[in-house]
Amino acid sequence: MSNSGINFGKYIGRGDPSKRSEAVLKYNERRFYQASIFYGCAIAAYIASKIAYRGVVKRRYNPTFFQHNNLPPRSSSYNDALSALTHATLLATTSMATLISGTFWYFDISNLHEFSYRMKDFLGGKEAERELREMPEDKETAELSRQLSDMIQSKND
Repeated sequence: MSNSGINFGKYIGRGDPSKRSEAVLKYNERRFYQASIFYGCAIAAYIASKIAYRGVVKRRYNPTFFQHNNLPPRSSSYNDALSALTHATLLATTSMATLISGTFWYFDISNLHEFSYRMKDFLGGKEAERELREMPEDKETAELSRQLSDMIQSKND
């Protein structure tokens, strides 16, 4: 119930939050965490773009009425290169973080372990492992595994 006395959540498809199961609440919390990481990275990319824009505008040469417009202003190439490298690194890093966090949010991936599991599944690693396990062992491998298991058994006794 809202302050106006009308339950707008009912009209837009949201049910009573007390009726949700524990799994649904955990899933919603997980998706909110992923979304907040994405939006945080997007805000960081926006701030980085504003910083880079400010740096470019600061370098612009706008002569006054009695100044020559064909003479470049004095500047340090070292400082210019350092500023360009800093801005480019900042923009590239925040843009890549936004791209990665958005992709992880879309595919419902929360950590690198889940990412490696999904990539293994996508690239066919599960089937390859299953095929390797189902292959028959050769005589040398069977003999070696028998010897190792006998050695382990003798140390445990």
